[in-house]
Amino acid sequence: MRVLLVSSGPRVTDQVTTALTGDGEVHFTEVRRPERAVLLLDAIADGRSDDEPFDVVVGDNDTQPTGGFYLSREMKARERMGRPMPPVILLMHRRQDEWLARWAEADAWVIKPVDPFDLADAVEALAEGRPIPRLPGVVTFEEAGPVKGPGQPGELPGRPESRERALGSGREATHR
Repeated sequence: MRVLLVSSGPRVTDQVTTALTGDGEVHFTEVRRPERAVLLLDAIADGRSDDEPFDVVVGDNDTQPTGGFYLSREMKARERMGRPMPPVILLMHRRQDEWLARWAEADAWVIKPVDPFDLADAVEALAEGRPIPRLPGVVTFEEAGPVKGPGQPGELPGRPESRERALGSGREATHR
């Protein structure tokens, strides 16, 4: 299995590599910034790299400057444009950010601290194209459902009156 690990923290790198180096042969490529990961994935998709495609991407949401949400969102946008992209699983600190993981269209996400067994099962299922089994520390995009609340397309965060104030005299707000 080929894993692209996007993490700027040695502790997270150790946790992920320890969790995934159990049964089978796992090859890791690690990058420290999400932007570099996207460039590498583009090069592989375009045939500009001799690297084999990755089976799965594990992204730590705490990488700087853009984080895992950017990584996942960019990968899914490229996938919609017809580029082959591997599935992505995000590592996050806060359960309150699950709506952002849905917005970013991550295939799954794990709340830290990472349970090594749950992470290994989820990554293996994604890499093999199987559904992720129900695991206590893992949430899947299908399981979570559509984005609700802040971040819903066309909605501004906050109270309804803040949206009216922001829109002003009947003009529509656009989000990009």
